[in-house]
Amino acid sequence: MTSTPLRSVTVIGCGPTGTSIALALTRAGVDVALADTDPRALDRALSAGAGTLLVPGGRPADVVVVATEPSTAPDVLYEAQARGLGRAYTDVDGIDESMWQEILLRGCDQFGYVPGRPPGAPRTAGPATASADRFEGRPWVLAPGPATPGEAVAAVRELVALCGAIRHQLPPAAPSQSVTFCSPRVTVEPVAHPRS
Repeated sequence: MTSTPLRSVTVIGCGPTGTSIALALTRAGVDVALADTDPRALDRALSAGAGTLLVPGGRPADVVVVATEPSTAPDVLYEAQARGLGRAYTDVDGIDESMWQEILLRGCDQFGYVPGRPPGAPRTAGPATASADRFEGRPWVLAPGPATPGEAVAAVRELVALCGAIRHQLPPAAPSQSVTFCSPRVTVEPVAHPRS
């Protein structure tokens, strides 16, 4: 299957991981919109050239990246989907079993959602660590479900490639295993740094 070029991405969460994703995509020529409830984090990302401010009523992005803390990510994903912010959605901690359970319990739409984890997310150091080169040559795990549309998976795969990471994709799980499919198949070591 040939992927459509990634033209627009919305990144929600301008900590080190979200800003690094945005910087890499902006460098690759992708139109990146940024959002964060912390105005200081948003200002830092905008000042670094990571993208432009997300404005209400715009066209849906090709991909929305939820790069917030795990405790808020399910609500942020739900709201982004309810607002129709994108055609595909991914996050930075979705392969974690507890995160996946929260997403299911919150009632997020799994159609078009590709759980993911870039290297070092979400437990990363402070804002100074944001860099367009942060993911170069490093593993980025994706875990699409069995019913995830190919277009959504292709768009998120392209996002990973544009960030310079090496994609590792878990095989789709059976529907009855949807809550626990990730933990027995992959081990991602957390980075022992304080959260931003």
